[in-house]
Amino acid sequence: MPQDVVVQLSARGLHHLYIDGGATVRRFLRAGLIDRLIVMHVPALIGQGIPLFGALERDIPLMLLTSRSFPGGLVQSEYVRRVLAQ
Repeated sequence: MPQDVVVQLSARGLHHLYIDGGATVRRFLRAGLIDRLIVMHVPALIGQGIPLFGALERDIPLMLLTSRSFPGGLVQSEYVRRVLAQ
């Protein structure tokens, strides 16, 4: 469980984790454990394939912090989770 991983690593003094891999990222997103998200966009449209984040039970509002492009067309966007007023 993602929560167990975070608890174990926090006990070791680790508080900033790099999470990678579609299924792993989805598990951490579902658990509400990702506060900052960096997405790399490749300049190609893929007709079929596996969605980046797959189905999520609810929307996760994000706020764009920064976006930068690279010579080959790659774009890197950094987001933080936005907390909505209740």
